[in-house]
Amino acid sequence: MSVNLQSIGLSGIAAAEAAMAAIESNITNASNPNYSAESVGFQTEAGPNGGGAGIEVLPTTRASAPMLTEQINGAQATESYDQSFSQVATVAQQIVAPSSGDLGSTLQDVFNAFTALSADPQDPTTRTAAISALSNFAQTDQSISSNLYSTALTQLDSVSPLITQINSASTQIAQDNGQIIAAQAGGQSTAALLDQRDAAVGQLASLIGATADSNGNVSVGGVPLVSGTSALTLSTTGSGASIGLSVSLAKGTLPLNVSQVGGQLGGILAGAQSTLNLQTQVDNFAQTTATALNAQSATGFGLDGSTGTALFIVPAAGGPISINPALTEQNLPTASTAAGVPGDGSNAVAIAALANNQNLFPAYTNSTPQEAFTQITSDFRHPGAERFQRTDSSSEHAPIVDPDEERDYRGFPQRPAYRAHRVSEHAAGLGARGAGRQRRHHLSHEQHYLADQGLTRADIRSLAVQLDDLRAR
Repeated sequence: MSVNLQSIGLSGIAAAEAAMAAIESNITNASNPNYSAESVGFQTEAGPNGGGAGIEVLPTTRASAPMLTEQINGAQATESYDQSFSQVATVAQQIVAPSSGDLGSTLQDVFNAFTALSADPQDPTTRTAAISALSNFAQTDQSISSNLYSTALTQLDSVSPLITQINSASTQIAQDNGQIIAAQAGGQSTAALLDQRDAAVGQLASLIGATADSNGNVSVGGVPLVSGTSALTLSTTGSGASIGLSVSLAKGTLPLNVSQVGGQLGGILAGAQSTLNLQTQVDNFAQTTATALNAQSATGFGLDGSTGTALFIVPAAGGPISINPALTEQNLPTASTAAGVPGDGSNAVAIAALANNQNLFPAYTNSTPQEAFTQITSDFRHPGAERFQRTDSSSEHAPIVDPDEERDYRGFPQRPAYRAHRVSEHAAGLGARGAGRQRRHHLSHEQHYLADQGLTRADIRSLAVQLDDLRAR
């Protein structure tokens, strides 16, 4: 039985080259968060009469941990959501609760002005100061309402560019799905394509809170974005404060509930909506207060004997209040009798006493106007945040699953102490990828990999030279 030693030897060289290429690729990409460690499989080639004819190199495969990847994507979606929401929430909080001159303090100025007016109701300067305080309260409400609305619309301006990025990533995933199917059918390696698809899925998780199955089908809130090799187009409906989302299908569109959208886009939409809700709450507070002040004002009399005078204009359709343009020093109702008895400031006393009324705001029982406004500002928080504290396999509280305990989330070997450090960082909320960026004081992935292979950099270089020599022969 003859043996083709040259053929067997060449197959061995090819196998060594393939293994070396995988090692070199792993070393080069050791710091690439979108890379999974690759390995090469081998099988014996059978020759005539059952004898060995060398070694066959199988397609390159990658080490992956799908459950952990899902956890990472979920953590990235939540982080992006929080960051987007926080940006608009910080601005809104500064508008409604500045260091000085908020709506609560200007209302207190109104009560203080009427307290002073009750002591000297006929003094022109004091009466002018009271009207000025009323005007300042109304103007503050108008300014806050306008600024909150503008802030929400400015936030929504970034929706269209994000949708363009989302559609681009969806298209990339659909193309990757097609190439992966073709490569699998041809018996070729899909490792690089799978890494590329995972990266795009991670991008969609960060942008819109999307999730994907093992076949690359992507969805958000049960609505598909990618189905096999087809990418569905995400678009907006409406505009401004009435903006919505929909996905285009072959025969129509499918609405996407914005409350189910996560990631950066979800944070933007939620932040804008919360800001608009805050605007409504502030306007309602001002309207309720103005209505109570008007009711008490209408029972009093001015220096000119007039009665029924309102202090504010309260819009029936909602929105910010404004001061009554017909209000003057003469008709400002401070007295309780038409006779206008000198020194009668009893109605001014009644108006000032509203500062202690705890029954004006049904939503904030037993709260004075000042306490109700403080509660409004403190209640402004992350809406629906609990929805993104996932309870499924992507939960941050779910156990960190690694199919191979001796390898990290990209498949690189790691030592027990190193692995324990990563787990502690993930528990602290950094996430696997974020934790990786915090480990500069530890040994690199490359050093760990070489050490576990029993190889040094010099060994790798030496092997590469030997392979070059073999090729030349």
